[in-house]
Amino acid sequence: MTTLRSRIGEVRQQFLCSVHSRSVTLEDQGPFVSFCFDDFPRSAYLAGGALLKSYGARGTYYAALGLMNTRNELGDQLRREDIDSILTDGHELGCHTFSHFSCRRVPRSLYESDVRKGREAIRKMTGVDPVNFSYPYGHVTAHLKKMIGMQMNSCRGIYAGLNTLKIDLNLLRANSLYGDIDRLPDAKALLNESLKQRGWLIFYTHDVRQNPSRFGCTLALLEGCVSWAIENGLRIATVREVLDTVQRTNMQSHATFASSR
Repeated sequence: MTTLRSRIGEVRQQFLCSVHSRSVTLEDQGPFVSFCFDDFPRSAYLAGGALLKSYGARGTYYAALGLMNTRNELGDQLRREDIDSILTDGHELGCHTFSHFSCRRVPRSLYESDVRKGREAIRKMTGVDPVNFSYPYGHVTAHLKKMIGMQMNSCRGIYAGLNTLKIDLNLLRANSLYGDIDRLPDAKALLNESLKQRGWLIFYTHDVRQNPSRFGCTLALLEGCVSWAIENGLRIATVREVLDTVQRTNMQSHATFASSR
C-alpha cells in the first residue's frame, strides 16, 4: 500500500510540474539560497529572523493572517508586532492564504477566495502587496497552479530539488529544513549542489526552537546552513530579491537580443 501511495504521489508530482508552467531563466545569476518560514510561528521571526539578520541576511515569511494570535503544535503564531518588525528588518512578507486551507479539503471557489482574502488582509494591514505565494501544506492542483500563477509573481510548493536553468514561477521547488544539527550534512549536500550548478536553492521550515515540532528546526541547524552558505559564496536572498534579479536579467537579455536583430 505504501509503495502504491508513493507511486501515485510521484505521478502526481510529475504531472503538476509539467503543466501550466511559467518559466524564466536563471542564466548566470546564481548561486542563491532562500530561507522561507511558513504560516508563521513567532519563533520563526524571534529566533530565525534574528539569526539571519545577525549574518546580514533576510528571509521570506509566508503569512496566513487567520492564524494570528493563536497557538498550535508549532508554538505561538504570529502577532501584529511580528509583522511590523519583519518589514522593519527588511525581511519579505509573502501570502499563504488567510485561513491556511488545504486545497484538497475545501471547494475550489472557497480556496481561491481565501487566497485573495489573505493577500488583501496583508495589503490592508501593512500597505505591502505580498506578491509571492506558497501553497499551504504544499497541496496544489493543475487548475490552481494556473489560476493563482496568473495572480502572483511566484507560487512555491514543497517538491524537492533546485531551481536551475528554466525556473517554473508557478511551482518553485523547495526543500524542507526540519530537525536538529544531525540533519546538517543533508542540508550541506543541497547547498553544495546549488553551488556547483549555480542554481537557486530554497529551504522552508516553520518553528525555530530548541525542541521544534516535526515541521520545524533548531537554531543550530539553521545557523549551520546560513554560515556554510556565506562561507562558500552562496548569496542569501529573499524570494522577492532573487526574482527581481532574475527578471531584470531576463529583460536585459531580451532587449539585447531584440536590438541585435
